[in-house]
Amino acid sequence: MELRHLRYFVAVAETENYTQAAHKLRIAQPSLSQRIKDMEEELGLTLFAHKGRGVHLTPAGQYFRAEVQQMLGRLAAATDAARQIERGEVGSLRLSILEAFTAVEPIPTLLHELGTRFPGLHLKLVGLHSQAQYQAILEGKIDAGIVGHRPTEATELTLEGMPLMDIPIFAMLPAGHPLAAEASLRLDDLMGLDFIWPEADANTSYWAVFREALKDRDWRPRIVQEASSFATTSSLVAAGFGCGLGIAIPGHAPIPGIVQIPILNIDLRIRIHLVWSPENPSPMLQRLLAVAREVVRPSA
Repeated sequence: MELRHLRYFVAVAETENYTQAAHKLRIAQPSLSQRIKDMEEELGLTLFAHKGRGVHLTPAGQYFRAEVQQMLGRLAAATDAARQIERGEVGSLRLSILEAFTAVEPIPTLLHELGTRFPGLHLKLVGLHSQAQYQAILEGKIDAGIVGHRPTEATELTLEGMPLMDIPIFAMLPAGHPLAAEASLRLDDLMGLDFIWPEADANTSYWAVFREALKDRDWRPRIVQEASSFATTSSLVAAGFGCGLGIAIPGHAPIPGIVQIPILNIDLRIRIHLVWSPENPSPMLQRLLAVAREVVRPSA
């Protein structure tokens, strides 16, 4: 028995006439009669009884009709939902964003546009640092991530990335430092100052950026203490243990006890990327990428 045979049965049940049902279904009346007969034989049931020139449902047929109509209704709803998922109109999207960047454009606009255009989207935001995001994408635990640098490791190079924005890295000085009132600084101004510096195995995005920027420079920091994170560096700078380098996030309140000053003669910026696996078939991921391409700043 095929699905269309159930629809044939419902049509005959509704019209109580083989000729009218055949016309409605656009098939030959003898063929329809044979299909219903085959169905009754396969089920071991008498679904219809003859009544003059028409037919009517038997008690078993009435029960069967009610169950079949419910089943066909659920099937239609499931088919419609599946098509919406395939078109990317509904579904889920698992996105990880570095917490510090959630309020920085274009990310708020990106999330707003996703919600507006696809009201059937279930968006799950996951807080992970960059390295953990790469691993989660590769393992299929999240669909995409917003990270502080492009993938570099061999396994990560299977991922694709789209630049979203640039965030500058500034010199961080204790509020009471003699240079704290300066509007800008040069690398030479920082020569000889005590610095809080990243630990040798630290993998934080902004440290990777300025390590790369400084590798061919004669300037070297005078390291008085090492730190494993931006939060630790900020705390030590605010307490007066030394200076540091750190991100300046647009729209965020200044860090208490710290003055952030741009460095003029070196380009220190984190380029924030949206990364994903090209092997991920999620239609909602494709919607995310399409919206991201529309809202991203041209300068990125």
